Amino acid sequence: MIELFHRPPDPGFGYWGERTSAVDWCEPNYTWSFYIAEFFNTITSLPAAFLALHGVYLAYKYGYERRMVIVNLLVALVGIGSAAFHGTLLYTGQIFDELPMVYCSLSFLYAVLEMDAKDKPVYKNLAPGIFAFSIIFTAVYLYLPSFFIFFVFAFIGCIAVLLFSCASIFRRPETLKHQKVFIVLAALFYVGGWLVFWIPEVAFCDTLQAYNFHSLWHVTSTLGAFVMTLFTVFQRELTRGRNPQLDYNRFLGVPLLPYVRIPVSEKKKESPSLSAESIVVTKVLKKKNALSNTR
Repeated sequence: MIELFHRPPDPGFGYWGERTSAVDWCEPNYTWSFYIAEFFNTITSLPAAFLALHGVYLAYKYGYERRMVIVNLLVALVGIGSAAFHGTLLYTGQIFDELPMVYCSLSFLYAVLEMDAKDKPVYKNLAPGIFAFSIIFTAVYLYLPSFFIFFVFAFIGCIAVLLFSCASIFRRPETLKHQKVFIVLAALFYVGGWLVFWIPEVAFCDTLQAYNFHSLWHVTSTLGAFVMTLFTVFQRELTRGRNPQLDYNRFLGVPLLPYVRIPVSEKKKESPSLSAESIVVTKVLKKKNALSNTR
């Protein structure tokens, strides 16, 4: 498979010098800018980072759980790493692209598998297991000479498990209709884009080079990650009982960018375990006050 990426040396030369990455994508190098190796692949990497950083802002504004802050930060890191990889075609750029992709898929997997958690995790060993896998994966990835193929199969495996986990939520009768739509859209954007753009470009670069299929894959994968984040946030906040609402950022009155809004009355709502604890403390304080008043 790696032979598909061993194309004749690209004569393009620019600011970052000789390519040191393990692969060179189909887009001609340094065609549009002396400072950017693959122009279209680079600029289409950045929207994922911008959307994810907006997600971090929303997480703090509406009090989403910490896991959603981590998910959004990792998505942002994927976008930045992808831009670094395609913009420089250096080995270090490739590392900062591919490792965050695996970490990000694992963070989504944790969020989905722990979707129904209440007072304690559904799978108590899941977080340590994912952390251990990340360490082992990183070590093997950095050690293997053919690390790119190892990354591809590891990443595909993570996405496959994630899709299977989402499918189990899809099949639940109580899952809201728009949540099911989000699951389908995320799969179509991400997996569909990979099948329609990523694979054909790799297999038929000479024929499809002018169409910049890899940059189109960046567009569909960005949309897939964005929709997957919407689904995860809404479903989790629903489980937490915080009455999530699907809303839209608007431009000139036109709804453009959907997001999950938590009503003002729910923003400071505590988790069930903390609320129960607060009730107990309140009752104890009331009893003490009653006793002091009788004295």
